[in-house]
Amino acid sequence: MSRIHASTRPTWAIDDDTPATRTLLLGLRSDGTPVYAWAGSAPADIDDWIPIEYSSDVWQRVMLESAIQRYGSPVPMRSKTKSVPRSEGLKVTPGTTYTDDDSENSNYILTARRFIARFTVDEDDLSDAESIIDVITSKEMDWAISYSDVFDHACLGVTGAESNTPSDLRPFTSVYKSLRTEQSANPNLGYPVDDHYVAWNGTIGIAAVPDGTSLYEKLSQTFKKVETSKYWSEADTRVIAHPGYRDALRLATDGNGSPIFRESAGVDSSGRPFDTLFNTQIAWSRGARTHATNTDTPTGNDLLFVGNRRALKVGIRNTAQTLFQPARAQDDTDDAAVKFRVRRGFQLAHPRAFAVMERVPAAP
Repeated sequence: MSRIHASTRPTWAIDDDTPATRTLLLGLRSDGTPVYAWAGSAPADIDDWIPIEYSSDVWQRVMLESAIQRYGSPVPMRSKTKSVPRSEGLKVTPGTTYTDDDSENSNYILTARRFIARFTVDEDDLSDAESIIDVITSKEMDWAISYSDVFDHACLGVTGAESNTPSDLRPFTSVYKSLRTEQSANPNLGYPVDDHYVAWNGTIGIAAVPDGTSLYEKLSQTFKKVETSKYWSEADTRVIAHPGYRDALRLATDGNGSPIFRESAGVDSSGRPFDTLFNTQIAWSRGARTHATNTDTPTGNDLLFVGNRRALKVGIRNTAQTLFQPARAQDDTDDAAVKFRVRRGFQLAHPRAFAVMERVPAAP
């Protein structure tokens, strides 16, 4: 392409493939290529947040690592909170006379929470533009992995109740917490405590006389709780499990000795292979583990969820963003800083749309 003179374009614009005298890195385009100032031009300050495009390698890594981001049903949010009608069914009758639906038509509230990160680096280590790009690219991938883990855990495994106090580290009511809590105030929910909860003590094989304790039987019980509800959909049913289940599932068989878990059983619409359990697509999430507060390294019991993916409501307040700032004159050290942030909300639309199996320690 031909060079466009600086007098007719902003000082940040360089859109040719020929060498040029570059004096300042101003930022990165959405495809990751650098944007420089021309020699002799007035430098512009890049002091605003830069979106991480959904088509970027960083966000694609999030979609690979996070089961909730991949399977969840997105709900756009234009404010911090959003009231969403709960799906409680609609009465349909035959005949010629209409009958009013008597559902309570309750709502649930999505609250956008901020997930943030920051790192600093000595500017001596960023002596050229390529170093800046390498460092930021590396940290963006680190952010993608850690964000996926902490967001999945917030949605799946936090055992404490949701709190509006950020320091409590309980941003949402997780699926686990919802399924282990009585929800009887709304008669159309009518969910008794632990109604869709199954505990498994680690027994893998089929007993000589089935007694309901083996992994095969426990998994079948978990699936049944969803399959017998009005929210079951064969097309939308998914399994989300902690990778700690993989070894046990490889050994699990039915009464005829046939495996119920198959690795790389199919390929999804994006070309990624997926595993199946009882012929149901399964995603692995390091966040599917119990912990009292939200963390990217939960240490509790392994969890396995089965349910309708459309009930996983993910509020989208804004895309992920980064902010790069060099050291300032008033700073004590010559450190550049990069921030990451994203705002997300989450709610399980209905407790009967999901079931959970928890791997609990065997009794002594």
